[in-house]
Amino acid sequence: MTVVLMPRWLAPPALPGVEYLWWDQGEPEPPQHDLDRVEVFVAPYMPEPADLWIAWRMPKLTRVVSLMAGVDGLVPHLPPVPVERAVGLHDTSTAELAVGLMIAAQRGIDTAARDMTPGRWAHTRRPSLADSAVGLVGFGGVGRAIAARLEPFEVKLEVKLTAFSRSGRDCLPVSQFDVHLPTFDIVVLALPGQPGPAFMSAERLAAMRDGALLVNVGRGTLVDTEALVLQTTAGRLRAALDVTDPEPLPPDHPLWTCPGVLVTPHVGGDSQAFLPRARALIAARMRALGAD
Repeated sequence: MTVVLMPRWLAPPALPGVEYLWWDQGEPEPPQHDLDRVEVFVAPYMPEPADLWIAWRMPKLTRVVSLMAGVDGLVPHLPPVPVERAVGLHDTSTAELAVGLMIAAQRGIDTAARDMTPGRWAHTRRPSLADSAVGLVGFGGVGRAIAARLEPFEVKLEVKLTAFSRSGRDCLPVSQFDVHLPTFDIVVLALPGQPGPAFMSAERLAAMRDGALLVNVGRGTLVDTEALVLQTTAGRLRAALDVTDPEPLPPDHPLWTCPGVLVTPHVGGDSQAFLPRARALIAARMRALGAD
């Protein structure tokens, strides 16, 4: 019998050989005699570090199952056991938001929403998504889903869309990004987190063309926040960010008031589409576990 601790809302099917224990964020932790039996921990979605320390009280733990595609923020707070990523779970929702951010920023929807409060009618000709040259960095599940959704907006792969990945599989290697960077109207980041300096460093931000838009649905640490504040405050670049560094973004952070910056609170993967996909993913993993 494999004992699994997971959030109650996932509600996987009953299976022979699998026993479920339930624990949701904010609830009292299960008693130690139950934690002593747990072998698989399905971590809460978008957990705080405090939500993960419970794993250290599970002496029989053999694996952690994440509900997030990127686990770089989880691993430092977990015991040294394998951590399974939620591959494919967030592709649809995150790609949808990425395209929405591009359209909102290009067409000034965020500005129009603010103008509704004073009743200001400010007709201007804005950039479009159609015919924009887009650089897409990260061509895994999320990146491919973004590319597929951009095509109907007449941003086509190898025509107006240039994709990059670290492996260079089915796209250009990231090593060629700097050569193309000054040609892009929009740069989209769909990379996981990475150690070391920010991918969009001060130098790369400075190399973007005037008026270009930076969209980040990967990780906030991919962007040099201080350099981005300087570029957007000067009015040279624009940005649409679902992830920031730091995160959550403090109320007094200058990004909130930088001109041409649109911020959403890391909601890329968390839509109604997430729930059925998460349940299906966990159900499939539990069936595989019961078959072991």
